[in-house]
Amino acid sequence: MNLKTIIKNNIVKQGYKYIFVSVLSYLYVFVSLYLLVDVFGWDKQISFLLVYGVAYLMLYAIQLKFIFLGQHSKKKFIKYCVVIITFYLAANGIYYIGLQLNFNYLISTLLTICVLMPLRFIVYKYVVYKQ
Repeated sequence: MNLKTIIKNNIVKQGYKYIFVSVLSYLYVFVSLYLLVDVFGWDKQISFLLVYGVAYLMLYAIQLKFIFLGQHSKKKFIKYCVVIITFYLAANGIYYIGLQLNFNYLISTLLTICVLMPLRFIVYKYVVYKQ
């Protein structure tokens, strides 16, 4: 195998793992939002902020060890925090716009996921967890 093939295969494997972890994370997001908003009657925006915040915190360790097979370092964690704050703000902005367009809160969540998921993978791979 040449280097180009090895790199391509690694990106594909990481991509599949990223999608798997993301799907589990988003299941958590959807179920938690449903419970907080529809079952417990919490505010949609507050619920979204809380649920996404918890999800992002859990994802650091999972992505580091399972997807990108890296070791924890202060530098990686700081980069992750900066990136995650940026994506957290972007997610809340997209979600808010969806609500303002009268989308159902779950549809607004799906829109947010579809826009940000591929961008996060690229930033995580080439910025945060770069070896």
